[in-house]
Amino acid sequence: MLLMVTASSPYRALLAAETSAAHPRISAAQMLDAPDNAALRQIWTEAPADPAVYAGKRIVVIATDGVEEIELTTILHFFKTRGATVHLAAPKKPKYPAYHGIQIPAVRETHILTIHYIETAGWAAFNKTVDEVMVPDYDAFIVPGGAWNPDTLRSDLQVRKLLQEAAAAGKLLAAICHGPWVLSDAGLLKGRRATAWWSTQPDLENAGATYVDTSVVVDGNIVTSRAPIDLAPFVQAVGEKLSASR
Repeated sequence: MLLMVTASSPYRALLAAETSAAHPRISAAQMLDAPDNAALRQIWTEAPADPAVYAGKRIVVIATDGVEEIELTTILHFFKTRGATVHLAAPKKPKYPAYHGIQIPAVRETHILTIHYIETAGWAAFNKTVDEVMVPDYDAFIVPGGAWNPDTLRSDLQVRKLLQEAAAAGKLLAAICHGPWVLSDAGLLKGRRATAWWSTQPDLENAGATYVDTSVVVDGNIVTSRAPIDLAPFVQAVGEKLSASR
């Protein structure tokens, strides 16, 4: 998990200590040290101007194994440090027939596995399972990316049904990177402007969306973004919608 720091210099030290990548990966240190990502670095290194700006707001982040760690942790960190109640919800530990050969460790009962692009990262504890999430309990529903995570979520009937109920109730829905896949497969992007990871453009358009190649797209109660480099404008746009709903 990312840890909050007080200056950008530690990222230089982390970069100097990093070994050559054994797998294709996203380096959080490299991202946060880059001048182009100053706004994202600020989220992690500077205290919020108003640590209670989202007090009273309740957010549920929906994710499973293969979620991009920097997306998950930045979303959780941004809203928690600004007063919101934030829960992480995941589908229950999956079960497969023995002949599939798929083995799931016991820790998956309470945690999901995060990734750095393709490299596995660590286990993140979740607060509840998707079937325990009640739509009236939350103001916003957020789906982070990482290709494996949304690809699993979009085939999960409970997840799609939950998001459909949230949309029908007028709740704020947000997704980043491959996350909008889940919204499109739930039928929620038809007739909407949206963005997502570039390779998913045909999927969104086939679901009836108008794809817009920009960092953030806000269409009614739906906020979408393209990639980890868009995290800062993404969480800020979601926050603005939360504030406007007061």
